[in-house]
Amino acid sequence: MTLDGTNQPRPSADSDAGPDTSRYVEYLLTNRNFAAPAVAAAIDTIRPVASDRPLRVLDAGTGAGGALPGLADLVRRAGRAGAVRAVDVDARAVEVARAQLSDPQVADLVELEVGDLRVVAANAAETGGFDVIWASDVVWPATFDDPAAVVRTMAGALAPGGVLALFTTNYYQSMLLPGHTRLERLVRTASELTWGLPDDGPHQYERLGAWLRSAGLAEVAVQVFPVTAPATEPAARAFLEQIVWPEMRHAVASHGRAAGMTDADIARAERLLDPVAPTWIGADPDNFVVQPTLLWTGRARLH
Repeated sequence: MTLDGTNQPRPSADSDAGPDTSRYVEYLLTNRNFAAPAVAAAIDTIRPVASDRPLRVLDAGTGAGGALPGLADLVRRAGRAGAVRAVDVDARAVEVARAQLSDPQVADLVELEVGDLRVVAANAAETGGFDVIWASDVVWPATFDDPAAVVRTMAGALAPGGVLALFTTNYYQSMLLPGHTRLERLVRTASELTWGLPDDGPHQYERLGAWLRSAGLAEVAVQVFPVTAPATEPAARAFLEQIVWPEMRHAVASHGRAAGMTDADIARAERLLDPVAPTWIGADPDNFVVQPTLLWTGRARLH
């Protein structure tokens, strides 16, 4: 599940059946802490084109600011002047991200503001464009009617040779109910229905590479940065208890039958996801989580 600060997810007409976004700030912090190793590793692979001008980086939809330390380090590693402009349309997200500026090495290089990434990108040509645009869990069909068009807008904001980096925590391919594979597939489908996600077609959420290519970018590539942890590890435990299992429970209750779950499936999922039940998955000492996060990149042509 992704909640981003670029556009609040659009709930369905029946609010009880739509996604639960009531704990947005808690989500931002918990997800930031769990995904931190993958975010840092992914940013470390980005190679801006060599240039004498200052390096311009955009964190498009910064959320809790999880990428800011890595992006600031990217500027320092480039060996030239530069700055990171971090924007998010949600003021709550910007306030959460501001805590990342407590490190002077980050604060000296980051400009943090409330803003719409589409507007910032559309105006980028006036200042020569960005050398790197980072967008983490931002571009997907629950927040934008046409995610491919948003990618085109960001691609158009790149300087020659600039890199557009689309990072996704890849929630729906994660192992979140190990030992219950069939049930997890059904729960995942229920969650996709809750969020109103298309299961195929040009707007399907796994089409990031196609969106980069259709935007005219070259060197389109994907890398995987898996996060694996036992459920007892603090960041993983918070991620599972505060985000994953409650989201699954809500999805089963709202769209379990539409996803093909029988009454027996729904009852078994409830027993697994109810923290007061004796069969709660959180009580399993061998439980673990695997999240195969992905970084898709494409580069603007030099000529």
